[in-house]
Amino acid sequence: MSSPDEYESLRQAILDGDEEAAAAIGHEVAKAAENPLGAVEVASEVIREVGDKFGTGELFLPEMVLAAEAMQAFMAAVAARLEADAEGGASQKHHKVVIGTVQGDIHSIGKNIVATMLGASGYEIVDLGVNMGPMDAIEAAEKSGASFIGLSALMTTSMPYQKEVIDLLDELNQRDDFFVLVGGGPVTRGYADDINANGWAPDAAAAVRLVDRLASGETTPSDTTLVYVEGE
Repeated sequence: MSSPDEYESLRQAILDGDEEAAAAIGHEVAKAAENPLGAVEVASEVIREVGDKFGTGELFLPEMVLAAEAMQAFMAAVAARLEADAEGGASQKHHKVVIGTVQGDIHSIGKNIVATMLGASGYEIVDLGVNMGPMDAIEAAEKSGASFIGLSALMTTSMPYQKEVIDLLDELNQRDDFFVLVGGGPVTRGYADDINANGWAPDAAAAVRLVDRLASGETTPSDTTLVYVEGE
């Protein structure tokens, strides 16, 4: 899938909440696309658009739920191809990323997209799902030998749990052990800077570039300057 018309079919399937069509397009992408990440980025843009429209009252909850389910159907269909590309490519980066949606938040779509794209880019993902406790994230990073902890928050009420992970690392004298990255719809670059996160990105594609930059060894978790990558 690479033509504008085919991308438009994917956009429309998600906007219509058509799970069957979205899954069919995902299978087509998995079989034919030279670079399936292009289609994933398109799908990511659409779901952000849906979220924005819900926030402004242009769309209602049932429409957002249907769009989310169509997005999940697309991602499920294309995930195996993305994983195979990562495993078979020569670009394995040998860094592990613990990722999850923080405590008090059960939204998974944004987190899943980031995890899928990082996995497809050669990173090993430890996905803790949703409603992840602060200590759960730290313990998983310790156990797995991860370099990164990615914290997603899609609700303003759950954002303080991103800060709690960082505060706990400080208390445990482990702040230098992990890069802590934050993201999600309401999470701004300014907020990420305020809570002393190591990195912030506005979308999944930018998140991959952010992890690439931090994994290059040019900075360390103890650096206090926020590293961020803007969307394109």
